[in-house]
Formats: sequence, structure tokens, C-alpha cells
Amino acid sequence: MTPSLLKIYSEFRAEFKDSPDFVIDFYSRNALFLENIRSFKDKEDLRLFIELTWQYLNALFRKSHFNETIDSSDKALETINSEIGRLNAQELQDMWYDGILFLKGMASYNLRDYHVSTQIFTDLVQRDDKNENFSRWLVYSKYAQRQWLIRTCNVVCGLMILAAILFKDIIPVIIRFPLNAVGVLGLTATWVYDYYIRRSFRKTTKSH
Repeated sequence: MTPSLLKIYSEFRAEFKDSPDFVIDFYSRNALFLENIRSFKDKEDLRLFIELTWQYLNALFRKSHFNETIDSSDKALETINSEIGRLNAQELQDMWYDGILFLKGMASYNLRDYHVSTQIFTDLVQRDDKNENFSRWLVYSKYAQRQWLIRTCNVVCGLMILAAILFKDIIPVIIRFPLNAVGVLGLTATWVYDYYIRRSFRKTTKSH
């Protein structure tokens, strides 16, 4: 095991405080070493690096440093994925590894890069379909990605209702009534769906 990495990890655990500022400050003091690692002696070295990386990314995310969370995760994952392959260490694609991907996905979501966040959460759900956090965030990301469709539906339904009102003397009742009913039902359905997703999302973010 690399003495320097073990020493850093041991110091981190011994001094640990559940504070983003502590983690960021600790990582910054050791960044010259940690950010220049390109290979590991064994799987245990790699495991320690993955956990330390998650701790740092989690601290960045908690401070709302979303761009930095993504940039740092991309850089770390390039090394981690390469070394998992070289060391044949697929078992290290565990909760810490998934946690790195999850933080990247949430950071992408907060930056409104829904295409990326949806792909990340989809991959995570495929890896662990029993994880409720992964499933919930996938729903939120897909919802955000489809906002244009929801807005289009609201506009179309609104126009249907407006047409039924403005042209009631022209449009036969047999057409006007279904037109109005579909418009009202469509708006109601999208509003209820929107309220449910937003309320659920607020609860989830408050718990993090």
C-alpha cells in the first residue's frame, strides 16, 4: 500500500468533521498528491482513493459548487475507471463509486444539464434498481427534461378551452363540449403532475 495515501486517509478519518469546509480544506492541503495520482499499487489503494474522492465531491456539492463537482468527478473517474480495469477490481464499483456518479448527476441536474443527469441516473438505476434515491432523481430529471412537452400541452389545452369559449356560436356543441372537456382535463392532469413532482423534489432535497 502506498504510505502517503494511507497516511492521508488515516489523518482524514482521525480528524474528520462533518463539515464541507473541513473536507475541502483537508483535500486542498493534499491536492498536489491526490490530483496527480495516475496509478495504484493495489486494490486497497484504489478503494481509499475512491472514498476520499467521494468525500471531497460531496463537500463541493453541499457548498453548491456544481461546476467544480462535475469537473473534479470527471477527472477522478478517468483515473478510477482506468485502474479498475487494470487491477481487475470491478468489485470497487460499489456505493462509494456509485456515489461519485450520483453527485455528478445531481450537480448536472442543478446546472440544468438534464440530458447528462438523466443518462447518469438511468445508468445508476440499471446498476441498482432497489435504490430509491436513484429512482426518484431519475423521475425528477426526466420531468425537467420534458418541461417543453408539458408547456406545449398547457398551451394546446389552453387554446382548446379558449377556442370553445370564443367560437361557441360557430363550433357545434357536439364538438365544443369535447374540446372544452379535453382542454380542462389536460390542464388539470399536467398541473397535478407538476405539483406532485415539485412537492416530492422539495422533500428529497431537504433530506440531503
